[in-house]
Amino acid sequence: MRTTGAVALAVVLLAGGARAQETIKLTEELDFDRPESWGMKYFASLGLLTGMGVPERLGAGGVVLGFEGGLVPQLDEEQRRIGFNGTKLEDVNKTRFFGRLRGAIGLSEHYSLDLAWTPPLEVGGAKPHLFAVGIGRPFDLSPAWRLGVRAYGQIGSIEGDITCSADEVAAGPDPDRNPFACEAPSTDSLKQGILGAEVSVGYVAGRWRPYFGVAVNYMDLEFQVDARYSGVVDRTLQLTDGVTASITTGLGFVPSDRWSFSLELFYSRLTVDRPASPSTRTDGFLHGRFLVAYRVR
Repeated sequence: MRTTGAVALAVVLLAGGARAQETIKLTEELDFDRPESWGMKYFASLGLLTGMGVPERLGAGGVVLGFEGGLVPQLDEEQRRIGFNGTKLEDVNKTRFFGRLRGAIGLSEHYSLDLAWTPPLEVGGAKPHLFAVGIGRPFDLSPAWRLGVRAYGQIGSIEGDITCSADEVAAGPDPDRNPFACEAPSTDSLKQGILGAEVSVGYVAGRWRPYFGVAVNYMDLEFQVDARYSGVVDRTLQLTDGVTASITTGLGFVPSDRWSFSLELFYSRLTVDRPASPSTRTDGFLHGRFLVAYRVR
């Protein structure tokens, strides 16, 4: 069994005293239900590449460009107790909005390629840089209803001052506002590698197009701590992986051959085992998304 970061920190603080700054450099393999793992899969769920509708037949060489945006849920104090196995508050409420560029390319009469890119722009102390790709195929169930199958993957990172926020550092020695004596804003990084598959069904005969989808996602996640607090340099690397399931329901509006608009509600069932809870419970990710798209050719 690996020594946890909390135990290592306690040993350093007890033994270090007034000595020169110590360094914690551990690799922890976490259960997928640990609070730290829940935080990782919660924010990884934000960028999952849903279809925002049933896959379309673009034809070979067809091109669609768009912009996708979504609300970022704000966590309460209990949910923010992620660090050190659910005992430390983390500064994760960085922004209320997530946006990225999207595109689709027709590969053949039936298959299309989806692309999505979140540029590395810092917002509220967080800087995401994510790239996702998917491939989809529609199947006609009737003239009005269509079934879609998609496979997708995503890689990238989200950087930010999570462990030690700028606000904590600005509080100085105040034990209430800076309980871990943070010395500088941390430069932590959440890295992700995701593979998923989605099945959707929708009505495609008119301008208004409701749809529903179900997906399964495999997440390979790691959180690299880079923080200075209490006379310690913490470089702990936390690893976790597992499977999540998600559902979507939405409504598309197609006013012309060129333009389309979609609104979607996304939910991912996530489980967590917090120290204050007697057993593992569900604390899922729920948010709304939209997509504005224009067919170039």
